[in-house]
Amino acid sequence: MVKITTSDVKKWSILLIDGKLVKVSETSHNHTWRWWAVDTYKVKDIVTWKTNMYTYNSWAVLEQAEIATQNAVYLYNSGDTYSFMENDTGEIYDIDRDKIDDIVGYLKDNLDVYLQMFQGNVINVILPSTITYKIVSTVPGVKWDRAQAWTKPATIETWMEIQVPLYKEEWDEVVVNTLTGTVN
Repeated sequence: MVKITTSDVKKWSILLIDGKLVKVSETSHNHTWRWWAVDTYKVKDIVTWKTNMYTYNSWAVLEQAEIATQNAVYLYNSGDTYSFMENDTGEIYDIDRDKIDDIVGYLKDNLDVYLQMFQGNVINVILPSTITYKIVSTVPGVKWDRAQAWTKPATIETWMEIQVPLYKEEWDEVVVNTLTGTVN
């Protein structure tokens, strides 16, 4: 296992905590006293998919699981199962929705992703940092509001709802940051 400090832990990192593999879904850094700081992580157990919170002093050392990463492509979903094909071997992996629920809204056909493997099993799917989507429906905007930072709801081609600038219309393309869920 690889030792890392709490400052190196990012969203979607895979850690070994108390003998369990967990995927970090949220991170926060807070100063509690004048010079003390703590890092809090919301994590999902990879085996049971239960969510927990862990808090550590900012100088604590954690164990990062040794994970193999493979290039893959998202193919399709059938019900609550999502299929990915590893590029090198052509092997297809079917993953249940509850294991990747936090990224399902970003998946579109033929999207290049990375599969994280631990002991021969897929434990995580890593998305590109930004993905381009078409807007399939939104309310009309106002053209002269281009300089404003106001947003409106829009539905993209994966049927996920996001916030877009007021001047964006149906069938316009938007670039979505997959870490924050915001439009770049």
